[in-house]
Amino acid sequence: ITSPSTIQKCQSFPLRPTDVFICSYPKSGTTWVQHIVLSLILADRRYGQLQRKKNDENDDAGDEGQKQQEEEEEEIIDNYDHVSDFAPFFDIDAHWDANSNSLSENVKVNHDRLGRRVFNTHLRWDMLPKCREGSSVPHSNNNDDVDDATAEKEEEEQQRKAQQLRPACGKFIYVTRNLPDACVSFYHHLSNQMEGTYTQGFANFALDWMGGNIPYGSPLDHLLSFAMGFGDNCYAERDGDDAAANAEGDKIQQKQQKHERPLLLISYERLKSNLREETLRIMNFLNLTSIPMEVLDSEILPTFEFGYMQQHSNKFQPKSVNWLNDYQFLRRGKIGDGEKMFMETPVETGDGQGEEGPHSFIPLFVKFRMWVNEEEYCLRIWNLMYEGLDRETADIFHSLVWLDLNENVDELRKSLPTDIPRRASPGCTDSSPLDLVLAPTQKTPFFAFSRRILILDGI
Repeated sequence: ITSPSTIQKCQSFPLRPTDVFICSYPKSGTTWVQHIVLSLILADRRYGQLQRKKNDENDDAGDEGQKQQEEEEEEIIDNYDHVSDFAPFFDIDAHWDANSNSLSENVKVNHDRLGRRVFNTHLRWDMLPKCREGSSVPHSNNNDDVDDATAEKEEEEQQRKAQQLRPACGKFIYVTRNLPDACVSFYHHLSNQMEGTYTQGFANFALDWMGGNIPYGSPLDHLLSFAMGFGDNCYAERDGDDAAANAEGDKIQQKQQKHERPLLLISYERLKSNLREETLRIMNFLNLTSIPMEVLDSEILPTFEFGYMQQHSNKFQPKSVNWLNDYQFLRRGKIGDGEKMFMETPVETGDGQGEEGPHSFIPLFVKFRMWVNEEEYCLRIWNLMYEGLDRETADIFHSLVWLDLNENVDELRKSLPTDIPRRASPGCTDSSPLDLVLAPTQKTPFFAFSRRILILDGI
């Protein structure tokens, strides 16, 4: 459903300050956040219009034609039949004009009705658009303190990095989920869709998923691409035209302006544990200020619950997918499926001696842990803290590879063969496979949870 030409169109798409991108690796809560964002935008516009109408009624000079137009707009945008009507999938061919670099006419019409452009996407951060509409140069900051001899070289380096990391404008919400949970959900999705059905078992799927052989590639690559975006805080978000700052005083004010990242990190687990707080973070990030708090609590937040969405699943089921076995797209909405499946699923160690030789098996969670170690995921997150990634954000990116072993650890240790091949993390070369998983918490720089599996990479 996605061609290379569409990927190119996505990356060169001209941004507007009001654009919103809901980004995620598949099965991380994308549809949930789509629903939240659209509901909040619609409600904010509706109550904003009501407030303006009330103000106009107190203004004798109010234009009746304008009032009527606003009432008609409010009636049009009050609801949506399907979440993709106003928040379409950014990176599929069907939503782009086949003969140009423009969005399809239907997408543009619905965005005009909404008053801003909203998309959901599974593209990595480096594949998303970065240039402002009307500009052909990626956004970067000028440093007036450097001399002319180095300015050109630094600007070239800034522009190269900006193409990958720094959007000129727009808002990007990155939705994350504990990786084993996302893996299990992705397996159920692909093994139950009619087109392109995944026909092998879960163990094979998990190995393909870790190997980057599933649509959208390696989940660790996806996470790291966005972690780099969060770590790059060397740009300022400006909604105005830089050319307007032509006076010396304006330039000084521009340099002193607070630098902000146009990215918001939302985790599936935090949404489950504190839906209201995370919803308020989204409202603040998108500058949605017109929704009364009593309306948010009594009317809007209840529609974000999983039960409500399941009852109205016709608004959320993908339009382009047909399902097998009466599969429900909104399947469980639970935390912990991945941990259970990873603990119970055995995988071969790859040490068989010929077709008839002995084979050893280990729990999938050990293979998962060894994979994350080999990719040096946590070490790379740690290193990004030196480039600007804040500690709270780093903690969230680390938590995505946790597994909780409050089960019977002794039984787990007994289940492991003693002769399996291993590749330990730097600094852990003498550790057994399970010791790698049950590494003491005092070795970790961020966390202090007993029996919590953390990927150390020798930190």
